[in-house]
Amino acid sequence: MRNKSLFKEAFLCMIFAFTVLGIVSWIGVSLNFFSPFKNAFKDFSYLDMYYAEKLETNDPNINENIILVNVDRRNRKELAGMLQKIQESQPKVIGVDVIFKDLEDPVWDRFLSEFLKSENIVAAYVLNDDKRIVSNKNILEEGVASGYSNFNFDDESAVIRNFRGVYKKNDTILEAFGTAVSKKFRASDWDMGMDNFLSIDRPINYTGNRDFFLVLEYDEIMNDEFSHLMKDKIVMVGYLGNPIQHRFDLEDKHFTPMNPRFVGKSPPDTFGLVIHANIVQMIIEGNFIKVVPNWIRILLTVLLTYMALCYFIWLNKRQLASYILRLNIVQLFFIVFFVWVALLLFRQKLLFKTASITAVIVFSIGLIGFYKKLAHYLYKRFKWQGFFFHD
Repeated sequence: MRNKSLFKEAFLCMIFAFTVLGIVSWIGVSLNFFSPFKNAFKDFSYLDMYYAEKLETNDPNINENIILVNVDRRNRKELAGMLQKIQESQPKVIGVDVIFKDLEDPVWDRFLSEFLKSENIVAAYVLNDDKRIVSNKNILEEGVASGYSNFNFDDESAVIRNFRGVYKKNDTILEAFGTAVSKKFRASDWDMGMDNFLSIDRPINYTGNRDFFLVLEYDEIMNDEFSHLMKDKIVMVGYLGNPIQHRFDLEDKHFTPMNPRFVGKSPPDTFGLVIHANIVQMIIEGNFIKVVPNWIRILLTVLLTYMALCYFIWLNKRQLASYILRLNIVQLFFIVFFVWVALLLFRQKLLFKTASITAVIVFSIGLIGFYKKLAHYLYKRFKWQGFFFHD
């Protein structure tokens, strides 16, 4: 009978805790006062420790499938000549992550336009409130394969962890730059089911930073020093900063989990072209990170919260002297254990978001004292019988 009363009390306490948590969450969402705190925690993930360790311990083997070409601050004449040299090396795909928005020299703009008509070209544009920021039509003609250079559509998080490869809105279906490059490279081997798979945000499986790729500069392209390496490969052209001082260049740089300072990320660590290259590598190899479904996380949250409440309600009744100590120890255990489990699974390319589970459990068992006061009030006012108070 007492066990039955305990299980009932734990269940009601869980409902009480979830109700309070729901109210607190609603207040946090509704009030802009909490936004800086919410965004600060959103930009932090303990899983970033995995990438920090990975980049320190792994040998910097150069990627052989993707070659990056730095446009730096070259003019249209130099860019046209560089594209001509790249085309002569017969790469399978050339992804151009540059937007030629305004016209400059009409001669060299026309010359550049000729090399952007090739079948193996994929151009980039930017989606801004569903409007496209594209290259001038006199430089990049309509019909050339293209993709949006946005990584995801989450404006609240500064760290690029996720990627949406296909953007669907109403009857409009658009491809990301990385998706378009990968699709052209795979050609007939492209799995059409991949479009649906990439239509929701997917975690990016970062393979490496700038040092992981062969980066070619203008002089190296024009001198044909590495032309033999580009044949049948993916060549991605974009801004990678000054070849000597690129680490201090912040233009088109983003925060990523590869930042060695995973707490207090500053400054941004990775050029957009390098992120695109990681995405393309992930897609063409099918090397995705799987995500534990939400229903499993919800089920585990409910079960573990209920079990924890059963134990601590019983402990609160029987061994009040050691209650606070055991409460703190178990809370710490939950936090450390779930961080360890999440990191272990992430190494196996399985993303298990345990932070919410830990937060709900710790928050719920922290409300037992308040629930006990509520139960005491109900007992005195209405003679409500329970595990804590009964005749």
